[in-house]
Amino acid sequence: MKDSHNPPSASIIIAVYNHFEWLQLILDALRMQTEKDFEVIIADDGSNKDTVEKINRYMANHPDLRMRHSWQEDEGWRKNKSLNKAVRLAESDYLIFVDGDCVPHPKFVEDHLRLRRQNTIVGGRRVDMSPGISKMVENLPSLPKNYFSKVRSAIFRNLFKTPFSLTLSQLRRTLRFPFFFGKPLGTRPQGFLGCNMGMYKADLVSLNGFDEDYVNPGTGEDTDLELRARNAGMRCLAVPRYALMLHRCHQRLPLDSPENKAILNRNRENRATRVNNGLIKEN
Repeated sequence: MKDSHNPPSASIIIAVYNHFEWLQLILDALRMQTEKDFEVIIADDGSNKDTVEKINRYMANHPDLRMRHSWQEDEGWRKNKSLNKAVRLAESDYLIFVDGDCVPHPKFVEDHLRLRRQNTIVGGRRVDMSPGISKMVENLPSLPKNYFSKVRSAIFRNLFKTPFSLTLSQLRRTLRFPFFFGKPLGTRPQGFLGCNMGMYKADLVSLNGFDEDYVNPGTGEDTDLELRARNAGMRCLAVPRYALMLHRCHQRLPLDSPENKAILNRNRENRATRVNNGLIKEN
């Protein structure tokens, strides 16, 4: 890690709401990154007092990680507001967004920095773990250095015990490819997920950040952002063989909010690039 007075190469923004046991796994994985020059901003959408105390304790006990905790009152799902707060705090000119239930690969930050491009949002790959493997990871007393290969081995052992095609797809998602002659393999223009995306801060600022009119999960932090980015002429690049992460198995939140659909349709019809209720509050 470089001198703390110098801007880091990346700001890792982790969206969290309670579930400290998974946040700890993420932070432990970030301590094992091959690329060390980054800061961590915990974008906390109103976690309870117990979680906040655990976060503060972790920060105090791990000064090797450059961390800050951005907290706001719990007013329901206000993830976009929390993300915007974290973006304002970010000292790097490059932002990498991670959800609080996704544990990054040891080369996660390195990959995102090698893949960064101006006027481009880069979307990495996640491995959706089965309930049993997810519980195995959650119950680890501490995150071992070979955590990614342990999960790959566990998936392989299930290859003929669960639906083959599903397990094979999971297994393929754990495989990170090398860069050949400095070039990535298999990138393609495609959408991204809010749990794993990177972009230059200036590009996000040009879109006025995340739309805080969204107060229900499922659309505002990725689908809406992709829509506005494409309207602005930006590129959305999928990199399925790089910037990998392990995704906790959990019940999905409902994603068919009529309020979300109305906002998205409005922005689509207006060919919106910026929003009024974003990083800057515009009339």
